[in-house]
Amino acid sequence: MAATLPPPAQPVATPTPIVHIVQPNDTLLGIANRYGVSLADLLAANAGVEPTRLQIGQQILIPPPNAGRATSNDVALLPSPTPLPFEIRGLNSARTPAGSLDILGEVFNPGPSALINVKLLISLQDASGAPLQNAIVSTLLNVIPPNQASPFRVLFTDPPMDYAQFTVRPLRGEAAEGNRLVVPLRVVRVEGRPEGTQFRVNGELTNASNITPSTVNLLVTIYDAERRVIGYRYIALSTAPLAPGASLPFDVSLTSLSDAIASFTVYAEGKR
Repeated sequence: MAATLPPPAQPVATPTPIVHIVQPNDTLLGIANRYGVSLADLLAANAGVEPTRLQIGQQILIPPPNAGRATSNDVALLPSPTPLPFEIRGLNSARTPAGSLDILGEVFNPGPSALINVKLLISLQDASGAPLQNAIVSTLLNVIPPNQASPFRVLFTDPPMDYAQFTVRPLRGEAAEGNRLVVPLRVVRVEGRPEGTQFRVNGELTNASNITPSTVNLLVTIYDAERRVIGYRYIALSTAPLAPGASLPFDVSLTSLSDAIASFTVYAEGKR
C-alpha cells in the first residue's frame, strides 16, 4: 500500500488550476460535462485548440464552473480566492483487485471557526510530476467543527499506466458559524476491536447541549500505525430528535484497506 507525503499544513491560498490530460475517445464536450463547465468557457480557456483534433496526452485547462459570469447562486461552486487554512493529512492509496486506484485522506480544521464548502483537487502524476488525471472531491462532513477532522475518498477507475504519484491540494474552504448548522455530541464509553474481516466500534453518545437536533449522525474513522486513513463509515444513527441530556447507544462495523488497524476516532453530530 503506497502513500505520498501530505501537502504543507498551511495550504496555498491561491486556487490550483485544473488540467485535464486527453485520453482515448475524449471530446471537448465530454470533458466539459465531466468537470461541470460549459463548452464555450472550455474553448475560451484553451484558445487555439481544435475541437476535432484532440491529441492523446494533450493538456486542456479547465476553467472554474460558470467562469466569467458567476451569479450569487454560483459562488458556492467556485474556488475560494483565499481558502481558510486547514490541514490535509493521513493520505493513503491502494490498488483494488480490479486495478482501480483508491485514494483516502482527511481534512483537519485547526479552528477557531467551523469549516464548510471544502473542496480538494486530487491529481495523478507521472514520475516527473506532470499531471495525468484529476478529480475534485468534497469532504464527507459538510461542516467540520474546530479541532475536528473529516475524511475524503476518491476512486480512479482507470488510472494511467504511467501513474507514479499523487498530490492533494485545497481548492476551497470557508469559515462558518458551525453551531447554527450542527450540534456536536459527546461520545463516551467507546470500544473498538477487530471482528472477522471488519472492525467493530460501540459506545454511547450524549446530547450535552441545550438544543434538540432532529437527526443524529455518527462518523468512525480508522487509521494505520502511520496515522494514514484506511477506512471510515458515516451513518444516520437516529432520525428521531435527541433531547438535551438524552443518550443514545451505538454499535457499528466497518471495513478497511488494511488489517493493520492501529487507532480510530468517533465523531457524532446532530443536524438541526
